Parts: sequence; C-alpha cells; structure tokens
Amino acid sequence: MTQLPLFSLFKIILDKKSTLRFLIATVVSLSFSVAVILATIGLMDGYGVTLKNALALSNGDIKVRSRDGFYASEFLAQELQENPSVVAFSPQLEVEAFALPRGESKGVMVKGVHPERFEKVTGIKLTSLAQGVAIGSEFAKKYQLALGDSIVLALRSNKKRDLGGAILQKFAIEAIVTHGIYEKDLRFVYVQKKLLEDILGYRPFSSNIGLLKLKEIRLLENSLNQLNQTYGKDFLFEAYWAEHEVLLDAVEIERDTIGVALQLIVLVSVINIIAFMMFLSEIKSQDIFMLRALGLSQKAFQKFWFLMLTLIWVISSLMGYILVLFIDRVLLKISFLQLPGDIYKLSELNVLLNLGDYLLVYGLSLAWIFSVGSLTMRKIQSKSLLSGLRQEFN
Repeated sequence: MTQLPLFSLFKIILDKKSTLRFLIATVVSLSFSVAVILATIGLMDGYGVTLKNALALSNGDIKVRSRDGFYASEFLAQELQENPSVVAFSPQLEVEAFALPRGESKGVMVKGVHPERFEKVTGIKLTSLAQGVAIGSEFAKKYQLALGDSIVLALRSNKKRDLGGAILQKFAIEAIVTHGIYEKDLRFVYVQKKLLEDILGYRPFSSNIGLLKLKEIRLLENSLNQLNQTYGKDFLFEAYWAEHEVLLDAVEIERDTIGVALQLIVLVSVINIIAFMMFLSEIKSQDIFMLRALGLSQKAFQKFWFLMLTLIWVISSLMGYILVLFIDRVLLKISFLQLPGDIYKLSELNVLLNLGDYLLVYGLSLAWIFSVGSLTMRKIQSKSLLSGLRQEFN
C-alpha cells in the first residue's frame, strides 16, 4: 500500500471553499462555547476569591465577639498571647453613628482601633491617625472629600442626663482607605480607640469586637474549634468570611449548576461538528473511497480523521482562551458593564481560573468531539470499498 502524506489528504478533503467555511464556523462555534463556560466559572470563582480577600482585609483571619456585648480587651489579649496559633490581636470599639458630609446625613459604622495593632492583623495602614478619622474610598468619592477636609459625626450619648441625645464631633480626614467591598468603603469610619472612648465616656479598654491574625491560615478551622472550646462560654469566634458565608455558599452552588447547564451550549457546538462530519462523509465520500482504492489504508485515513478532530479542538481551545482574556481584560472593564456595588458587594469582577477548571472544560469538550468523531468514523468504515466505489460511479 502506498502512503499518502497527511497534508495531501487535507488538501483533497478540504479543497472547496464551502468546506473550509463550514470548518471555520465549526471552530468558532466550539471556541465560543468553551469561552462562555470558562468565563462563567471564572467569574463565579473570581467573585468568591475576591470577596474573601476583601473580607480578610478588614476582618483579619478570625473575628471575636463577647456574648455579653462588651469585654475588657486587655484581659483577652493577655490570654491570646499564650496561644501559639495567634500572631496578633486587635480589639475594636464599634458604634453606629451618622456622618454629616456637605449638609447631608449618612449612616456609618465608627470603629475605634489601635492603628499599629490593626495594621498587623488586617494590613490596612492607619498610622496617620491622630485626632482625626479615616474614611472609605467610596464615601470620599460620593461626597467629594479629600485629605484635610472636615467631617462631623453624630454619636449617640450614653450619659444619663442627655440619654438619647447626640454628640456632634468634628474631625479632620487624615486617611482614605480601600477595603475592596463597596458597603465597607462607603460606611466604615476609623478613629483612634482611646479618642472614641473619651468622647463617649467609656472605660479604658472597653471593646465589643476583636480581630485575630493566625500563624497558619490553613489551620483556621482547627484554630476556630480550639478557641471556641477554650473561650466559648464568654466569647464567639468566627471565620473572617462568616458574615457572607451564605452568599459564598450560594455562589459555589450556582457555579456548579450553571456549569452543568452551559453544557447545552457545548452540545450545540457538537451538533455543528456532527453536521460538519456528516457533510464530509457524504460530500467527500467519492474522494475518500477513490483514495482507498488507490492504496490509502484504513489506518492512515483513521489517523487523518482523528488528527483533524484534534486540530479542531486545539484551535477552538486556543480561541476560547483568547476570548476569555478579552472578556476579563476588556469587556469587564467597560464602564457600563461595571456592577452596582451596593447589590453585588464588589464594584468590579475578575475572571479567575485554575488548572482544574481548564482541564474540566477542555477535557469535556474533547470527549464530546472524539465521541462524535468515532461514531462518524464507524459509519464510513461500515461501507465496503466496493459499495463506496459503486456510489462514486453512480
């Protein structure tokens, strides 16, 4: 038997413009399907990871609350210093208040912090805080505030003589911080803890929230169990993402559900591949059987067939990857496609994919293609050389 080069086979089978156009349409269809699935999974994963990173930036690794509301922070700090899994502890005094920027009123959460200890736990630098406040970036943007501007906070008075009244305190803006979460960038205001205690008339070391930094974040679950067992009677320890745990679980479930549902898009592309293969097997049937009569072996043709399928898959995968990059770096950055942060927590999303995601999507598409290709190949092989030649001469 003579061996016909594979390149010559491609020239013979794909010699007509209609065949090439059909092949290009098939490749584009599959690449688009792959890109849609990858982008969807990547957006879901990116949302979860970005939200967790942003939560860690403002919450440390673990949040602690007293079951009685307030607690003596220095006593708990001394206890936690003896725990080998805890690197740093930052007590906070949190109170609700109203900010009065530019004649308007906005509900905010005022956080009294120790700047140095807070930075060790969260990474947010507030060392510039002295007698002023630090505000979130969205708050500054909304009310057009800059460093050095002034802002008035209306704090609830705890004094018996004017209980229910408000303490109006004017502060200079000494820092603008970014948490990465819209509502926190819009509502969080930081002030020196001792200054807030003095204004409200609280005792020194009064706290109602605490943030912990762990030595090993991968041991978070073990540390949580150990801390809750040791101090669970008086304190409640939670992971930094606990406030959005339901949302994160829902995103993970939706990612898996949508990933399965979007396989229907791949099925549409597979139908296009089936149509292309059927088109080749019918339109090029005469050429195929003539080549076999001239010495083309079944093995050589089968090799050509699956090589063509592999090329369709490889080119579609590369185009799909390029489309995902385009979605991530161009489409998601367009202003009118920006997410409303007050609804989605994040004002911007990124496509985040790992090796497992690529292997899953590309692997499933390859399995679909080879399944279809095998069925079409069997149909061609089921015809004898004699019947194929008869069809050719008819």
